[in-house]
Amino acid sequence: MPAFDVIVIGGGIAGLVAAGFAAEGGAGVLLLEASPTLGGRARTRNVSGYLFNQGAHAFYRDGFLDTALRDLGVAVAGNRPALADGFFVSDDKLHQAPFSAAGLASTTLLSDAEKREVASLFRRVIERSTETPRGISLKDALEALSSSAKIRSMFAAMTRLTSLVHAPMAADGRALLDQLHGGLTRNVLYLDGGWGTLIDGLKSACVERGVDLRSGARVMSLEHGPLWRVALANGTALTARGVILAVNPPQAAKLYPLLKSLPGVTDAVPAKVACLDIGLASLPRSDILFALGVDRPLYFSVHSAAARLAPEGATLVHAVRYLEPGEKPDRNRLIAELEEFLDLVQPGWRDNERARQFLPSMPAISSIPLAATGGANGRPGFAVPNEDGIFIAGDWVGSVGMLADAAAIGGRSAGEAAARLVAASRR
Repeated sequence: MPAFDVIVIGGGIAGLVAAGFAAEGGAGVLLLEASPTLGGRARTRNVSGYLFNQGAHAFYRDGFLDTALRDLGVAVAGNRPALADGFFVSDDKLHQAPFSAAGLASTTLLSDAEKREVASLFRRVIERSTETPRGISLKDALEALSSSAKIRSMFAAMTRLTSLVHAPMAADGRALLDQLHGGLTRNVLYLDGGWGTLIDGLKSACVERGVDLRSGARVMSLEHGPLWRVALANGTALTARGVILAVNPPQAAKLYPLLKSLPGVTDAVPAKVACLDIGLASLPRSDILFALGVDRPLYFSVHSAAARLAPEGATLVHAVRYLEPGEKPDRNRLIAELEEFLDLVQPGWRDNERARQFLPSMPAISSIPLAATGGANGRPGFAVPNEDGIFIAGDWVGSVGMLADAAAIGGRSAGEAAARLVAASRR
């Protein structure tokens, strides 16, 4: 008999969701995470009372992650940011963001003719009537939408904001415009206490369902026999009826080389961002809580204005530089660029700094939906063809969703399928 029904490898959102739903379906589940703590890119770190996420994260209400959390009994708390009161930045000048009728009318970023066109394009994106086919790049998709270079740059900036992808030549335009649709139509929250509270909730939900959670447990290899055999770095070998790999594509291929034949594994192109998060004693300009670069891939936000992330009266701000695939800027140059952007939007911030976190190359997406492979339709499914009992999950799996939503729906699908496998084997 196996030591466990299901072993989940990877303790990020996808792995925890998979473990929760596998256990909900009646399976005995063990989750193994190589790092000392669970959570992956959703961890939160407390530095002198400032709660640093792994970059600037936004939570979408009524998305796949929100639905999975509700079904597992996990509650999250937070508030909506006031993005309509924010700014776009072009030529180092601040322009009112056109996210509301008043903002569009007053912005100095666009001409009157461009404003009318933007209003029409917003409606088309919201109604999903842009008629953008899968398999064409974001650059080509935007050129088909507008002849205005300024409008194309503005929409490219908004897709960077909602998808964290800066790859206009390679990324699938349909996938990124669908993600922008979600950003424009769904409620976005910044979470009180950071995303670590979400992870704490998932851990509790798993424990309540009998999941054995183990961190600091690195898996070295998998073998498929009558049962799955999982070998750990400490020499331990475990067996299970089913295995869920909730890791990124290179890790999945290393653990089980037969996965290299799946689409989106060996040719995965990750999206990365550089994040400079600063804890301030106070905010120099309380009227600027959001700024998005139009002519440069930069972003600024004050998440603590909407969520409890800083000591009373203090502020936590985020400055982000979106990186192109393969781009490896010098660390000091990145810091200087982000600090100069903060100088522009929050002059005087340096005197108020109390804590900081710099992530020079944080993975935002394990695999960009590429135009060359059909966008989200080119991603592998959660069930591995011709391999009984092994499933995959993560933000690079499945044909729907992006970011944490893709991780959640993939994790749920894999967990439920693994539970069905166990139930069938028992019968």
